[in-house]
Amino acid sequence: MSYKLPDEKDLEAMIGIVGKNYATNNKAITASYLAKSVMGLESQIPDIVVRPKYPEEIRKILLYCSAEKIAVSPVSAGLSGGFACPTIKPGGVLLDLSRMDRIIEIDEDNRYVVVEPGVTNGQLWAYMAKNYPDWAPPIADGAPPAATVMGDAIDRGFSLYTSSVGPQGDNFMCAEIVFPNGDVIRTGSWALPFAKPFYKYGLGPDMWSFLMGSQGAMGVVTKVAVKIYPHPKFKTVVAWGMSNPHDMQDLTLEVGKQEFGISHNTVMVQGGNYPLVMTRWPKDKIPHNYEFFEKIGVSRWWMNWECWAQTQEELDYVVNRINSMAEDYKKNRAKDPDAMKPWELHPKQIASRMKKPNKIAIPYAFWEAGYLFITWYTPWNDCAQFADMYCKAMEKYGFPPVMWIASIERCRQAICMPIVCFDSTKQSDLEKVQEMNRETTEYGLKQGWLNYRPDPFIHIEAYYKASMYWKYLRAFKKLVDPNMIMHPGRLALP
Repeated sequence: MSYKLPDEKDLEAMIGIVGKNYATNNKAITASYLAKSVMGLESQIPDIVVRPKYPEEIRKILLYCSAEKIAVSPVSAGLSGGFACPTIKPGGVLLDLSRMDRIIEIDEDNRYVVVEPGVTNGQLWAYMAKNYPDWAPPIADGAPPAATVMGDAIDRGFSLYTSSVGPQGDNFMCAEIVFPNGDVIRTGSWALPFAKPFYKYGLGPDMWSFLMGSQGAMGVVTKVAVKIYPHPKFKTVVAWGMSNPHDMQDLTLEVGKQEFGISHNTVMVQGGNYPLVMTRWPKDKIPHNYEFFEKIGVSRWWMNWECWAQTQEELDYVVNRINSMAEDYKKNRAKDPDAMKPWELHPKQIASRMKKPNKIAIPYAFWEAGYLFITWYTPWNDCAQFADMYCKAMEKYGFPPVMWIASIERCRQAICMPIVCFDSTKQSDLEKVQEMNRETTEYGLKQGWLNYRPDPFIHIEAYYKASMYWKYLRAFKKLVDPNMIMHPGRLALP
């Protein structure tokens, strides 16, 4: 399928919709939107950048681009590590939605917030800390303040309380979407005029779920209602170290099964291996052997539980219960009991972990100008197998074996994220990354594991294996995007 290279006439059409200050084909500006790291290596430079303010402007842009067969890639505000950039040439129009940055409503009784796509983590956190301090906003844990609430959530990301309440996608209630066919639709209870966005499944069946994880390939989401949760004052972090990912996995699962109890207090449960720990040392100073880490008390593998409670008494119970379960596991079921130990964190470490929004631990010391998250969803009790497989693959291809794993919905699922540190200035390193990605993807799909944010070249195999699912996915896209202009290449579409 081919797409038109936008020309000056098309730029003038965009200016006619949003004004001359908000549409450009200046090469310096369009190139500034390129990012080839973090989530994908396939990004391309757009030909025109347009910054709309209102849904009606978006509707006019999509209708025009559909008629002219110009590709459109929507970006909420950040670039999702390059994932939101065009994947093809010509890149077409990039819709920068950062001007749509209103916090429209916060309902403390029905417990939701309504935001536009440009609302950032830092913006919403600061606003609620000042005006609604008893409530925690649904921001992504580990993402920077400039990341957006919507960008994370509509792509099935995870929030700062994901282990307790489930993936960020489950926290979304209703949405307003502009489709390229010119329709503007509201999902859930919002479909009914004057209704609040209080019920995700609305009139039934649930259309919103078909759009979750669509990577901008269906339409442009212009408003969303997302759940908010209490923000108690009593918090801490409990951490344990071990020698292998299997003891990490099994102990964490036992704690996760304590539902209607302590597992609901563990809002963020995440761990990894020792290369993940030293995040900000100069590259030429950090030792790469484990002996150094062992001397400073860092285990080969570790897990921490971020705990929230309404009272100090409740928090003390949660901490003591986790520690007593860990001691019992160590004594009776651990693969390597001698290596298991509590990790006594310094108060500054705990305070740093509690500070939000925070950035996920990146092993800066291993950087060679590039790193890539290749993220997967697995059943929780497969995450150790995944870690073993992927760490061996990274070492085989000459990359540091950096691994991060987090619990989703009390260990019902795991989000497993190898962090591939490489030299992005070397073509040979890029080729090695992609070859390793192909090899591990072939293995992972055979295990029934799922790519989170699948790329358009390697992970595309998942859609071919799920051929009937992909058939109906394509049919739905054809309904709302008849000329297939939305983010071509994503979801193995068009």
